[in-house]
Amino acid sequence: MDAGPPLEIRRPRQPPDPELLESLQGALQDCQDVAFAYLPEVYVPGQQSHPELVLFVWLRRHAVRSVRAALNGVSARVARALPDGDYMDVVILNSAPDLLAAVEDAHCLLVELDAGERRQALDAARSGDHAPEVPTRPWWWPFG
Repeated sequence: MDAGPPLEIRRPRQPPDPELLESLQGALQDCQDVAFAYLPEVYVPGQQSHPELVLFVWLRRHAVRSVRAALNGVSARVARALPDGDYMDVVILNSAPDLLAAVEDAHCLLVELDAGERRQALDAARSGDHAPEVPTRPWWWPFG
């Protein structure tokens, strides 16, 4: 499987606007699905003309059962926190755990709502273990 173009994940060269940071932190602070989130700068050589801020979110275990609903909820909060006409990519790290160590190494932690979950995820990422498998719904529909 092709891994795609390489990503450069790093601390932003220009610090994000403090009002933007405060707005995003406030939007995520009371989100029951978020364990922790980062706001690094991401650049894909050959694909982008300049780096962009990307929000990387790690979901709490209960939210992983419905990643789509959690992503929609987080994205809606982010959209409300941004100025009109601005947008931001949101990546659910549980779906791309191989990126967690690189994102952590950028030192751009935005919110930490579950320190235990973050510690476990980082330990797993650094040891090379994958995150626990996401439980799926049964393939059959019960009748009766």
